[in-house]
Amino acid sequence: MTPISNSLTPPGQLILGVARTGAKFTPLNHKPTGDPVFDMISSGAMIPVTPDEIRAEMASLYHAGVRYIHEHARNPATREQSAEPAIYKSISAMAREVAPDALLSFGGSRNGQEIASAIKTHGEIARVAHAGLDRDAGGADFVTTQAAIELQIVLDMERQGFIRIKPQDGSYKVLRPLHTYEPSGTVEEARLAVNSTAGGANYGSSSAWIQYETAKWTIDARERLGLPYEVEWVQEARSAFLTWYLANHMPEGLRRIGRLNITLLFGFSPRLPFPKSYAAFKRLVEKAKRIANPVWDEETRPLHVSVSVGCAVLPQHAKDHVLPVDVGPLRGVVLGPLERLAIYAAQPNAGVDILRVGLEDTPYVLDDTADLMPTTNLDLVWRTRGILDTHGTKLVTDMDTLTAFKSVPGGPGQ
Repeated sequence: MTPISNSLTPPGQLILGVARTGAKFTPLNHKPTGDPVFDMISSGAMIPVTPDEIRAEMASLYHAGVRYIHEHARNPATREQSAEPAIYKSISAMAREVAPDALLSFGGSRNGQEIASAIKTHGEIARVAHAGLDRDAGGADFVTTQAAIELQIVLDMERQGFIRIKPQDGSYKVLRPLHTYEPSGTVEEARLAVNSTAGGANYGSSSAWIQYETAKWTIDARERLGLPYEVEWVQEARSAFLTWYLANHMPEGLRRIGRLNITLLFGFSPRLPFPKSYAAFKRLVEKAKRIANPVWDEETRPLHVSVSVGCAVLPQHAKDHVLPVDVGPLRGVVLGPLERLAIYAAQPNAGVDILRVGLEDTPYVLDDTADLMPTTNLDLVWRTRGILDTHGTKLVTDMDTLTAFKSVPGGPGQ
């Protein structure tokens, strides 16, 4: 198979992104250890959550060259993830004010007590209701609507004998015709193999049917608005299969939208480990680029795929990934996971569109002895920019390229 190295951004350029908040590192998801630095990092104490803090940080990030901002709404009183529409709308308004041409992305995680309460009151759609908002009405350019809980669909397909997953090599095999699949309505606790904080992997109880119907709703909403779809991969085989299914076999699936961004969260789970080599990194990027089957007839709409990459290595695992770099001008230098990810993304044939850093994924930096230190989103950006400058990588900041990047081919205005 011919390697794929093209991206939707110009050669030698990257969009620099920040995942500011997230759903994992919150006070209720962390059990205090007595280590003040570790507790500060893992409880999300450094994450700005008030309107004034958010506005100021967004402005600073924008002026530092950030042009993709990924947001999970947080309750400013509790610092927990929230599904409150008013918070998302406020964030959208602030982004238009201080980062007017930045790409805005909203998350749709099921994690946390306040999300569970919103789902109990308003149904599953509550956690992704912002997928149905145009940006001018308080929405975002991208909304992540496949991450962890949605893998219940794949687990259900495995149980029913439709597919066989091989997590050891990240592959899958279809065993039965997928058009006959009917999702189970059995509600069960979501048990997903992911790396997380004490409560960060608590996705509550749901069913494959609920998640399937929610996916259909979000696809309908994004298609109606003429806006892109976005997913996160947290396990290689299951995440890749679900995206492939949504794109190529789900009735009224992602082909209707025509535009998909895939975020690879390296280190999020044992089944999507942080790569020890550039070759391992590039293999998964190319796999994501190929997720849409080639179009062999004029009636099938193309699906334009971009790829963003993030380092989701937990603080307690960081030292395990301090290794020599195996590519580029810093080859042989011993660096931590975030720096190595930036180096991999900066390679001219990497095929990456967005390099994502931020407190959602790695709310820490490592000192010279690989000990943890707290950090900020802005500090992570400047550290990352130093790596990119060393590799001659240019940041995408021009409005025309950014507008084209988020555009849906054949959508409104096309």
